Amino acid sequence: MIKNPSWFINRLSKMLLPEIPWRILEKAKKITDKRKSFKYPERSTLFAKTIYLLSKYADAEQLKEQFPDTLEKHFAWANAALTNRFVTFGLDVIFGKKVDWHFDLASQKSWPSKFWGDINIRDKSKGGVKFVWEFNRLYFLFSMGLCYKLTQEKKYANHIGKTIRSWNKDNPYPIGVNWTSGIEAGVRLANLVWSLSFLENYDLPENDLKAVNIFVWFHASHLHRYPSKYSSANNHLLAEAFGLFLAGVYFPHLPGAAKWLEHGKRILDAEVGRQILPDGGSFEYSTTYLSFVFDFFLLYRQMCICCGLKYEALIDERLKKSCDFINSIMDEKYNIPNIGDQDSAVLVHFGLSNLENFISILNTGSVLFNEPGMARSSTDLKTWLLTGKDSSFSRDTSPKNEQIALHKPSGLSVIRDHINSKEVLFIGNGTKMGMAPLYAHGHLDALSFTLSVAGKSIFMDTGTYLYHNSGKWREYFRSTAAHNTIRLNKTDLSKQIGDFMFGKPYEITKNTLKKTDSHITWNASHDAYLRKSPFTEIGREVVWRKQDQKFTITDNVNAKSLSPIELFFHFHPDCLVEKENGSVFITRGNIKISLEHDPLFNADLFFGSDDPLFGWYSPEFNKISPCFTIRLQGICSKNFKCTTTIHIHSSEEQ
Repeated sequence: MIKNPSWFINRLSKMLLPEIPWRILEKAKKITDKRKSFKYPERSTLFAKTIYLLSKYADAEQLKEQFPDTLEKHFAWANAALTNRFVTFGLDVIFGKKVDWHFDLASQKSWPSKFWGDINIRDKSKGGVKFVWEFNRLYFLFSMGLCYKLTQEKKYANHIGKTIRSWNKDNPYPIGVNWTSGIEAGVRLANLVWSLSFLENYDLPENDLKAVNIFVWFHASHLHRYPSKYSSANNHLLAEAFGLFLAGVYFPHLPGAAKWLEHGKRILDAEVGRQILPDGGSFEYSTTYLSFVFDFFLLYRQMCICCGLKYEALIDERLKKSCDFINSIMDEKYNIPNIGDQDSAVLVHFGLSNLENFISILNTGSVLFNEPGMARSSTDLKTWLLTGKDSSFSRDTSPKNEQIALHKPSGLSVIRDHINSKEVLFIGNGTKMGMAPLYAHGHLDALSFTLSVAGKSIFMDTGTYLYHNSGKWREYFRSTAAHNTIRLNKTDLSKQIGDFMFGKPYEITKNTLKKTDSHITWNASHDAYLRKSPFTEIGREVVWRKQDQKFTITDNVNAKSLSPIELFFHFHPDCLVEKENGSVFITRGNIKISLEHDPLFNADLFFGSDDPLFGWYSPEFNKISPCFTIRLQGICSKNFKCTTTIHIHSSEEQ
């Protein structure tokens, strides 16, 4: 019996014809595997010594001198893990003597120990499957290996083997929720491999060596047997291919290693041209997922170089494009707009959050592509371990002239300027709904924008918060109303038909960015409401005039009949927002902004409201805080036009 018929029908509708027989075969494979006995071929040979080359720049004294703060964090994580203490998505968990690898930190319940294909990862009695998957990524193994390298204390190296033996015992293939997602298996392999790379001066005991080989063989065999294809071929496919590549190149003695290596390498070489767009953005139209995807290709590239393997030349080209793209959308305080889904994912835990990793990406790019001006900070630990070079180049921090960039494939338009040495960064959103056909990590944010001043976010994207079993929150944070854009008839731009599915996609019908002597203009439109009664066309024009220190937003709505219209504006939690005499005043520190709206609109101010659900911000996965939201409400008709003005006040005006 199908547990969720509605979800199943919607999911089926997203599949192309060739995918259906493949899914049926995958289901048959699971039925067979459920009754099958899987046995590890007895091997305990040491992994390939090229694994140690990954840490060839990890000179203990040099690292201690250059990265004391980062190393302090790694020692804290490693020492906590020695006593089975972890932090996952901001939640503390203390297991005592034995780790329960099936424990859901959010619900405080354990997932069932049964065949992985029979586990419903959407089980509403649990807090969300990501809360068990996350600490099973074994991020702390990197810290263990690094701390052993720095101290030569065997307790750290011993714990790597102990962890793998414990994990194997509690997750005997094919039992448990930790086998239900290939991306998790690939990330686990990556963190294990990097931890082992620090153990050159340590002889693994025979039982630990065997445990590592068992762990790798079952993971790689599973990834090779159950690939993501067709509508599921997103960043999960990269994780699976990366895991297979690692297993094949560093464990060549294991049965199947040659085919793992060939398969993983072929996918990574082929996917870079699809999953990183020509302008350097993410094919899933999520800025934060770009941090995750970039690292698959970056680490793959560096590992190929270490092992003397060739890699696809397009990888260098797309990585460079991504660095340029990130540099374009990052403000002077190293913040980027949080467009699309954000689950705080990292590949290997070098000690950086998903967002901090963007700085490291630019540091690494400055070394790899010999572009000193790209570096955003002094060398970070990750850049040093990957390149062995210092990226702390001198940078020109003087105010720049106007800079504009239209990232056509990604859909983002960038206006960067300065007022009295304060950077003004506006990013207009003309992105697609997400990666077809599921549009899984996209948000309904067409024609929205973000604005930061002096490196302080003012008008922002509200974020993501949670994925599974989040009730109203998943729907809200993906909704049109949760973005700085226009909503008609209180209806989303597309129907949300699942946590990772939308209905019919809209098209961006116009997205241009032009500069004249006196102003810069962004023009964008979409056809979402042309597909819905009363068949309405929407366009937005934003004009920046530096001499006036103003953005003028003109929204054009060509409705066939009278329709309720709403404009939403969401502000960073550090902003104070007040209504006064028909105007809205926004203050963040010494930044003062006023917003003037069409008098035909009624302005409502919300802060952490549950009914209606407005005024919320999520900076990262599983974190939420109240913020101010302005909703402008009115009625539009044929050839309706409204104007909103954002005035950035200079210090002389304050």
